[in-house]
Amino acid sequence: MKRITLLATIFLVAALGTTRAQDSYDLSARRTEPARARLIPYHRMAEAVKGDSSLSRFVAAVEEPTRSEGGSATTFTTHFALPVQWLNRQIILRVGYASTAYTVYVNGREMGFAPTGVMGCEFNITKASKEGRNEISIMLDKSLPANKIYAKNEVQVEQIEVFSQPTIRMRDMGVKVSLNAQGEGVAEFAVPVKCDALNRKEARIHYALRLADSTLVAEGYREISLDMRREDTLRFACVVPSKALWSAKHPTLLRLELESRIDNRIAECISREVGLREIKISKGKLLVNGEVVTPNLAEWEAIKSLDEAKKLGYNGIIITLDKGADKVIEECQRRGMYVVVRTPIDTTNLGDDIRRGGNPSNDPLWNESYLWRNGHALHTVAGNCAVIGQAIAKGKTSGLNIYDTYLWLKSLAPNHLVIYEGAKGEWATDK
Repeated sequence: MKRITLLATIFLVAALGTTRAQDSYDLSARRTEPARARLIPYHRMAEAVKGDSSLSRFVAAVEEPTRSEGGSATTFTTHFALPVQWLNRQIILRVGYASTAYTVYVNGREMGFAPTGVMGCEFNITKASKEGRNEISIMLDKSLPANKIYAKNEVQVEQIEVFSQPTIRMRDMGVKVSLNAQGEGVAEFAVPVKCDALNRKEARIHYALRLADSTLVAEGYREISLDMRREDTLRFACVVPSKALWSAKHPTLLRLELESRIDNRIAECISREVGLREIKISKGKLLVNGEVVTPNLAEWEAIKSLDEAKKLGYNGIIITLDKGADKVIEECQRRGMYVVVRTPIDTTNLGDDIRRGGNPSNDPLWNESYLWRNGHALHTVAGNCAVIGQAIAKGKTSGLNIYDTYLWLKSLAPNHLVIYEGAKGEWATDK
């Protein structure tokens, strides 16, 4: 009898271990590209400045998706045509919004899994793509464990985009600004460049920074050479006059233009509006361009209008990175309003019990998911100057995952506010 009981216990532990491993697999992202703000490559800078993706020869037309049901899953299927000119380039799929966790298939081959769809995700689908007609299937499953901490009631997919970049490509762009003794801004730009080729590739990146009236602030170029599957960051710096710095009073925006050349031929052009400002946290105070700022933030869900927020005396908002948030944040950048983005995690209805199996905020099974979602949120909005901080989640309980995420975000962005409304006086939130 003891032997039977022991065997039963072993099988039960093994079964529980398998279940938790499977749950962990369903909570974590698989083969997603590093997060970035929406980035569309163009073949000429004139089109890049206009920002109309239909003008780019590096963007494919995607058909209206059809919808099919199967059990707890809903699949959206669409098609795109891959031109022969793209055969030596990388093919990127971007899903701008999905209401739940989803898996991506291209021509029947699984290409990746996103544990949350409300933040835009990208997938490199080069290996599964072929010349001519290609099929994309995006399978949403409301029953997946990943949906426990954030999902929408409707089942929906929007903003499906397919575009191509060269084998040595500009993966993102970022900037850090510090003030010099004269009050001018010293802007240090960083452009991560990735080589997806199997051999060494070289590229020359030309850059130009312009005011709104096209006045040239800085220009130049940098050369980069990368081995197989390597990534490095190309950097350049320039001095920006104080009148061109972004602030709530003067929300000045500049335009950064990047042109990549391979073998002296234009490979891709990227253009983006940028606001340049220094942000610091010093002695418990937030400083923007050296001036103390007191954030007075409205919950976007309660306000739903930037005009109303300003009328009521707010100088910013807290907004969850959900559908449509990117447009609101861009408008805040233009209007001179501060933003704290909330990572799409909500455990307010999952109880206050922080023991194992209780609220996810203290369950180690969810640790990687908390870190991935917060890191994804941070890098998605990193280029927007209106963003001054990040809320880890929405919830009433604290725990291991809140602590780890707070420390990690502070290590990545020490001068950004990191808050959690459910901290209840604990240290895992900036005061």
